[in-house]
Amino acid sequence: MADHDTRKRAVRYADYRVDVPFLDYLDILVEPDPEPPCLVVDLEHKHLNGAGQAHGGLMMTLLDMAMAAAARTSDPKCRSCVTVEMKTNFLRPGGAAGRLSARGRLRYASKSLAFCDGDLFDEQGRLVASASGTFKFVHLPGDDAP
Repeated sequence: MADHDTRKRAVRYADYRVDVPFLDYLDILVEPDPEPPCLVVDLEHKHLNGAGQAHGGLMMTLLDMAMAAAARTSDPKCRSCVTVEMKTNFLRPGGAAGRLSARGRLRYASKSLAFCDGDLFDEQGRLVASASGTFKFVHLPGDDAP
């Protein structure tokens, strides 16, 4: 219990930005401060692959959302964005327990596209996976919200 007390405040993505039901299904949370936000998940049995390690799809979801969040927070218009392409390098197993955390960073943005990188870390701070992605800015209802 004390371990969770020292962690940053993590909230549902819907409480941070917009409702993403898939993130709720996977119990993925966001630590909004500092920006860009960090996406986190506390591993459970449902997150594991057949080898008993964090599933690659879960890790890619964390990286995808972290990079998209980095793109959005860097956009002066606060537009949403959609993934155009993504490449992931899996560097080590994600583990069977503990917390995984992903943070994205903007490399470059044009008027319509953002090019981002992301890193995924295990609870011990070891780099588990890295990714790069291209995101297209789009206008969605509520994009003008703070």
